[in-house]
Amino acid sequence: MTYAELQTTTNYGFLRGASHPGELVLTARALGMAAIGIADRNTLAGVVRAWSKGRQIGQRVLTGARLDFADETPPVLCYPTDREAWGRLTRLLTVGQRRSKKGECHLLRQDLLDHGEGQLLLAIPPQRLDEAFETDLKRLAETFDGRLWLAASRPYRASDLKRLAALDVLGRSAGAPMIATNDVLYHGPERRPLQDVLTCIRETCTISEAGLRLEANAERHLKSPAEMARLFARWPEAVTRTAAVAGRIAFDLSDLKYEYPDEPVPPGKTADAHLSALAWAGAAWRYPAGVPGKVKRL
Repeated sequence: MTYAELQTTTNYGFLRGASHPGELVLTARALGMAAIGIADRNTLAGVVRAWSKGRQIGQRVLTGARLDFADETPPVLCYPTDREAWGRLTRLLTVGQRRSKKGECHLLRQDLLDHGEGQLLLAIPPQRLDEAFETDLKRLAETFDGRLWLAASRPYRASDLKRLAALDVLGRSAGAPMIATNDVLYHGPERRPLQDVLTCIRETCTISEAGLRLEANAERHLKSPAEMARLFARWPEAVTRTAAVAGRIAFDLSDLKYEYPDEPVPPGKTADAHLSALAWAGAAWRYPAGVPGKVKRL
């Protein structure tokens, strides 16, 4: 079974992820994953370290972000498919950050629509499925025709199978097929205590006060393709879709090359000639009594 984990939070996700990007990438390689997607909340801060580690060890890393919105738009995992779409994603995050104080990002549905060309999206369902989410999902599916999926995970609750069945039906009716994720917060189960501590810091409470704000178990770690196939045995297509989505993403951080900026110069002049003219004009202004010989030689 081929599997790509598309919902992963690193320790660059503000007080949520409990593993370094490199640890997640190394574990994905050890588990034999086709790819691992890095998608921190409203930031691209963790993608460079993850991509660098992936390049070192031969593990494919997909670079994206989880987008959380200030209006009623459901959160989505966003993966650019090419260089141009990457530029749109970075501009989208810049728009949200400029509206907010440092460390926050205020995004709206229209921002996603304005920058959505070339993006692949995974909608993240709320804990309680309702009519409002169904309506939003259908609208997004119509706008991002063939580029939207419905993320589903197994948190090991008694209602897991019932919820997956409901998500499968909802995804089919909305035009956003269900896709398997593990909503990863750390690379291995031994990091669960640290993630609990991070949650308490974020929520400004103690462990004894945290209650249901803590994860119920240590299952939010990377799992092997075989284990994900077992967890989604009734919906095998949800697992195989992960590799299909990864296969549609052509963008890689190596596509980013230095691009020398255009230099506005007067007609008929080269950039060097214009710079020389400006330098001599500046020297004449700086030394009205005459440019010293040393300065001329420099």
